[in-house]
Amino acid sequence: MLDLDGIKDGRIEYYKKDIDDPHTVNGFNGTWAITDHRRIPEVLRDFLQFHFGVIRLSRIKIEKINEALNEIWEGPGSLEKVFNKHRELQQSGKDVKIMASDIAKIVAEDEDDQPVADATPGLTI
Repeated sequence: MLDLDGIKDGRIEYYKKDIDDPHTVNGFNGTWAITDHRRIPEVLRDFLQFHFGVIRLSRIKIEKINEALNEIWEGPGSLEKVFNKHRELQQSGKDVKIMASDIAKIVAEDEDDQPVADATPGLTI
C-alpha cells in the first residue's frame, strides 16, 4: 500500500529548497492571475483536481482556479499548505471524476502538444 502521507512529506521537503527563489512556484510571492489552463504549474494540478473534483481542469473557469489558489496561497512556502490540503481532500474521500471523453481529450492534447511560452524570434529553446 502506498504511504501517501510519506509521499506528501517528501514533496514538502523537496520544495522547501525553493522558498527563497522567487522564480519558482514555492518562492512565488504574489496573487495568482493565470491566463491559460496550460500555464497552471504542474505541482498545483493535483490539489486543483481534488478541489474541483474533475480531472480536466479546462472544464473549470480560469477565474475560479485563480480564486481557489489565491484563497490558499500565503506567499513563499505555501506549497506545504497546498500539499496538506490536497492530502486532506484525499483522506476525506473526495472523488475526482474522469469520463471517457476526458481520456480522449487528454490523448488528443498530448498529440497536439504546443509550446505555451512565446519564444523570442531567433532564440532556440
